[in-house]
Amino acid sequence: MTDFPTAARCLMRVAGPTVEQIIDVVVGLLADERGQSEADVRDDLEQGGWELPIDSLRIVEILARVQQEFGVEIPADVDSARALRSVRAFAEVVESVCTTSDRSS
Repeated sequence: MTDFPTAARCLMRVAGPTVEQIIDVVVGLLADERGQSEADVRDDLEQGGWELPIDSLRIVEILARVQQEFGVEIPADVDSARALRSVRAFAEVVESVCTTSDRSS
């Protein structure tokens, strides 16, 4: 799994993670789950296009780990359900939740 250095983790907590950072974490989690390298998983996802489409069940399987990684809870709503169609859309929801959580703290 992608392991960000402590300084990067602190920055992500202060400024919030970017969509690309979240994608990196998701790709790392998928690589762990599949027993593949992150590069191979990213290549597989990129073959589907820029959005990195994925089977929504794969995202659901790592949802709890992503929520734990970023210290957020993804709401069970229509927008979140739609976001489970691609890694990029999912990352955008996580970023939005992180940003909202930072503002309410």
